[in-house]
Amino acid sequence: MWNVFGQDAALTHLATAVKKGTLHHAYLFTGPDKSGKKLMAMDLARAVNCESENPPCGCCDSCNRITVLIHADVWLIDLENRGDEPDNRKEIKTEEIEDLQHSANLPPFEGKARVFIIDGAEALSSYAANRLLKILEEPPPRVIFILLSKALESVLPTIVSRCQHLAFRNVAYGELEAYLTERFGVDALKAKLVARLSGGRPGWAILALNDEKFLSDFLENRNKLLELYKASRTERFDYAEKIASQFAGNRLSVMDELKYWQVLARDVLFMQFGLEGNIINCDALEQLRVLAGRYKPSDVRNIIGAISQTREQLQRNINPRLALETMVLALECPERVPAKI
Repeated sequence: MWNVFGQDAALTHLATAVKKGTLHHAYLFTGPDKSGKKLMAMDLARAVNCESENPPCGCCDSCNRITVLIHADVWLIDLENRGDEPDNRKEIKTEEIEDLQHSANLPPFEGKARVFIIDGAEALSSYAANRLLKILEEPPPRVIFILLSKALESVLPTIVSRCQHLAFRNVAYGELEAYLTERFGVDALKAKLVARLSGGRPGWAILALNDEKFLSDFLENRNKLLELYKASRTERFDYAEKIASQFAGNRLSVMDELKYWQVLARDVLFMQFGLEGNIINCDALEQLRVLAGRYKPSDVRNIIGAISQTREQLQRNINPRLALETMVLALECPERVPAKI
């Protein structure tokens, strides 16, 4: 059984290739985080090694071993912590690709084909990318490479040219809501909230439903951000200092939080224009209504612009504390701005 939802074009392409025995030796899946790329890669690994007549069955010994990543012929290379390495690895190392290169030239040990999944193909070091390119140009038999990346342009063009590209998309909210209700049995209101908070990414939505702490922590942080709109200038500067100190250790987390700031501001703007049906945070309408009454639409647009500018500055390695303190000043409600003397 294929587990991916909402990626019909990619699924049809791969399922047909598996059935006809016409799989390419290398694939590149691109699209948003948690849109189903890794799940599709795992599904494909199960499909090519499945012991059933209708692969992937998801329940044979081979499928089960691949699911828990103990199958000798299926490798996953990513930026996850490797024990003695820092949590914020930024590169996939040459040594990892050299190990892959060696293993790829060996026959399958326990399955029908070797499958190498590289999650974060844009993070390959220059030398690692060139080593990978060599093996993609002369692929061994019974080997499939699956590269995952957020964006096609982030991957070395010569690597892209050796792969079949499949694009993954965000799923329409209504489509995802229906799936969550049917598959997980959640009520319509929770399905609507989770689908919208996910941005249409099935992987995020499923994680939120399977891990209550993940969702509760996310909503708790969201509520803190809402409160910051009403906080004092000192409290906002304390917040800026806090996340600035986090930036060096976890850039991605800070950038995601700023992106969510934009979502909240967008929701306030939609509330001001009577577009409640388009609001992402549909469980916080009353709080958004209060904020919509405190700011002018032009103020909210300025806030959105300030957050965008801050994200761009952080990407250019501007001093994070300076950039974030400037941003939180934009959150000032006009009534809080001291009158000029």
